[in-house]
Amino acid sequence: MMTSNLKKRPTWQECQGEIEDHFKSLDRILIASDFDGTLSGLVDRPDDAMLEPGAVEVISNLIDLPQVTLAFLSGRSLLDLKSRIGLDESRVIFAGNHGFEMSGIGPYWLHPAAVSIRPHLDSLIARFAFELLEFDNSEIEDKGSSLSLHYRRMKDEQKPALREMIYALSLPMEIKLHEGNNVFEFRPNVDWNKGTALRRIMGKMDFNDQQTLYLGDDITDEDIFRELDQKATTVHVGVIDKPSSAKMNAENPADATAFLSYVLKQILFHK
Repeated sequence: MMTSNLKKRPTWQECQGEIEDHFKSLDRILIASDFDGTLSGLVDRPDDAMLEPGAVEVISNLIDLPQVTLAFLSGRSLLDLKSRIGLDESRVIFAGNHGFEMSGIGPYWLHPAAVSIRPHLDSLIARFAFELLEFDNSEIEDKGSSLSLHYRRMKDEQKPALREMIYALSLPMEIKLHEGNNVFEFRPNVDWNKGTALRRIMGKMDFNDQQTLYLGDDITDEDIFRELDQKATTVHVGVIDKPSSAKMNAENPADATAFLSYVLKQILFHK
């Protein structure tokens, strides 16, 4: 497959021959994906996010193939992620809160650090109730194991002041601040991210890098792109000139859906 290139990636359409050869050699495959910005367009309100038209049919067809295992990893809470994908959880792996909670590979699993952080998140919520009053259209989302502060709907002129306020916070050592696409996230301060979460899934399900495909669009997905070696199939979703460690590019969620449809056809052809 194509080598990683931080400056320029080929589109997946330019890699079709290599994709075909790659999947021809596999007898089983793990297809994993982010949700927001990858299979769903970015929206002003997180509650408005929906799967890209056509994605439901493609992933439903993929899940029917015995050689395919599907996994979805997201910053959303596990329950929220499940509700938006809408598939039978007994047949799909879900990892919410950037992998701090999982289902689909045995009993429900919660990272121990996600339990101990809860009192600190409650204190932060109480603090934000006052400090965010001056920032119109900012929104705190309590995801159980983490907090997200969304500011996509804020006026641009307010965002620098919000950023200054957030980075001036004195956070307890149990909480680590992360920044995503128009969101600040407060997560357990441990060495855990989407990359380590996907590696846990791969280990539990006995998948190697060559058998693994991942699509993602955000900074948090770069942890997966860096975790996987060059034998994996990795697709960045978004503008092609945005730096990424992914091998190839899909323009937007509609293009990502088209890519999965192409993969489905290759699997069906070679089964």
